[in-house]
Amino acid sequence: MNAHFKFLLFATNSLDKAESVKVKMEETPLKSFDEIFGDGWWDKGEAEDLKTPAPTNFGQNVHHQIDRQNTQIGQIEPNSTDQNPPLTESDHSDNAKNGEEMTSKEKRNIIDKFHEMKDEFKQKTELTRAGFKNSYQNEINETVAKELGLTFVTIYNWKRKLGQTEPTHKHSHSEQKKLMKQYYEIKGQNPKISDANIVKMLKIGTDTLVRWKRQFKRQQNAGKWMK
Repeated sequence: MNAHFKFLLFATNSLDKAESVKVKMEETPLKSFDEIFGDGWWDKGEAEDLKTPAPTNFGQNVHHQIDRQNTQIGQIEPNSTDQNPPLTESDHSDNAKNGEEMTSKEKRNIIDKFHEMKDEFKQKTELTRAGFKNSYQNEINETVAKELGLTFVTIYNWKRKLGQTEPTHKHSHSEQKKLMKQYYEIKGQNPKISDANIVKMLKIGTDTLVRWKRQFKRQQNAGKWMK
């Protein structure tokens, strides 16, 4: 009985203390961090940085990745410095020189200049080794043509169209008459045979046959070819 009374007394005192602490906490206002730690306990600039999230370069990184991908697949942005520069006038020079807009007179002048430069170049170059004569000749042709801003193929095509190419094998007048007689004999015996097959039989070029036939018709009208 005595022990039970002591327990009740202890419990009552504990409740009274708890109520007293609660009342004091309610009566006492809460202090701020500055009041507790004092002014300047931390850097206010740092505090502002903590309040405001630090900017990230996430957006820049995203755009950078997109630019890299566009560059790799050929989709360059209009403002990108990686674009190919525009073609200049010099980039079109060869096309202009090789174009059909040039007149025959202009082409002849260039061909004449080509041969003039070629002769000068040959005079300065000693071609003593006969075994390399053809290769030297080709090198000279390409070198001189390059000086004119052209290729030798272009100059050769111009010469061929203008009738300035020389046949690799020159036939005498008597050989021409003999071969043309054979041509017309073969053509008379087999009218359906093509000229391509006849030139193989006569061992002459197709251009040669065309030129001889044209020459034959002109001179036949004058009565001179077969005499």
